[in-house]
Amino acid sequence: MATIPSSQYGFFYNSKVGLKLKEDLPVAKLLPGQVLLKVEAAGLCHSDLHIIYEGLDCGDNYVMGHEIAGTIADALPGVDGQFSNLKVGDRVACFGANGCGNCEFCRTGKDNDCVNAYANWFGLGSDGGYQQYLLVRNPRNLVPIPENVEFAEAAAITDAVLTPYHAIRLANVTPVTKLLIIGAGGLGTNAIQLACAFGADVTVLDKKQKALDIAKKLDPQITAYTELPNDLPVAIFDVILDLVGIQATFDLAQKYVKSKGIIVPVGLGSPNLNFDLASLALREINIYGSFWGTSQDLAECFALAAQGKVKPQVHTVSLKELPTYIEKLRNGQYEGRVVLIP
Repeated sequence: MATIPSSQYGFFYNSKVGLKLKEDLPVAKLLPGQVLLKVEAAGLCHSDLHIIYEGLDCGDNYVMGHEIAGTIADALPGVDGQFSNLKVGDRVACFGANGCGNCEFCRTGKDNDCVNAYANWFGLGSDGGYQQYLLVRNPRNLVPIPENVEFAEAAAITDAVLTPYHAIRLANVTPVTKLLIIGAGGLGTNAIQLACAFGADVTVLDKKQKALDIAKKLDPQITAYTELPNDLPVAIFDVILDLVGIQATFDLAQKYVKSKGIIVPVGLGSPNLNFDLASLALREINIYGSFWGTSQDLAECFALAAQGKVKPQVHTVSLKELPTYIEKLRNGQYEGRVVLIP
């Protein structure tokens, strides 16, 4: 076993001072049943900006970073049940929603909605992956990474693939679904791959031609627009995934969804959205909330990645470059997903 240091560096969030590098964070000592994870990769997500700059309250005083992949560095006896086979050296990813395992939602496979995990998610209220070592108190929230999936890809899969996958499953997308995806950025490129894997008839809308060019490379059969044509009939899509989540895109979704169709506003561009209640009622439109994904969803995402059906677009940089890339993300200066390597 490699020597585990007593201290480490990482990026610690405090609501008064923001996100700051600390060089002397302690490496946690394990209690029975706990696991110490050596962080190999941690993805940078737009949700981090909502906390740092927009006042989204996910608690205070913790290490950020909720897209986490790593290697088990240490584990103490006491891990039981289906997780008893975890051992030092295993490649695993964190299920970010960090479900308790005991509430009614966890017990029925809906652990993304765990009633005991709010503001205790990895990197969002509880310590996350922007550090070298992470204490995992509940190993049920570790999911094995297939051997042919790289750590950087695995980190991105825990959110940037899992989130659209859960939304697609929630909307019951099938090979006969006419699907509109609004937004072809970090989530969108993965949503496109997933929707195509499900066999859907996919149309993509994004104002950036560069994003659409990337989307067409992922699957040349999709239809892609920088804006929807004036002669496109309204109410023609069975399902619309709004990966932007501002009023303008949500209005488009309401206009172009079929009667009895489904809108899933996945993006968090605006904290509040208005809908046309008369149209909603008359056409019996369904609007679904969708949060992250379940631990089983994550296992299925890894299976799809192992089969080559989805491959997140990632760019790796050193963890200490995090402040630079937060500013780049804030200013829209890159496409795909940046993954940080401690």
